[in-house]
Amino acid sequence: MAKPTLAQQRIYAWLIDLLLFLGLGAFFGGLGWIASTGYWLLRDGLFEGQSVGKRLMGLKVVVGTAHARCTFVASAVRNLLWVIPLINLAMGLTGLYALSHERAGRHWGDRLADTRVLRAA
Repeated sequence: MAKPTLAQQRIYAWLIDLLLFLGLGAFFGGLGWIASTGYWLLRDGLFEGQSVGKRLMGLKVVVGTAHARCTFVASAVRNLLWVIPLINLAMGLTGLYALSHERAGRHWGDRLADTRVLRAA
């Protein structure tokens, strides 16, 4: 079986994180949106630049050309647009376009935070 492409790995990681996001919301009930939103914003600052989904898929987020570890601040900047209603729909559509048509596959949040997603070493 062929190894998934980086774009496919990123989509799988995003889906895993989405399931965790929805699970946190359901687990914590009425205030679950706080836990879910907090996870979504800060997820790429976890585990040396890896959200749970990225860690499971062998990916990591790095900052700048020096590939520094993604911090919680860079993660919040990178993911802020995902938590704004309607903008997140545009993020999803343009993100899928970027993954399939651009070599670097960077979405708006990556450009704002100067981050990129790489395979973890």
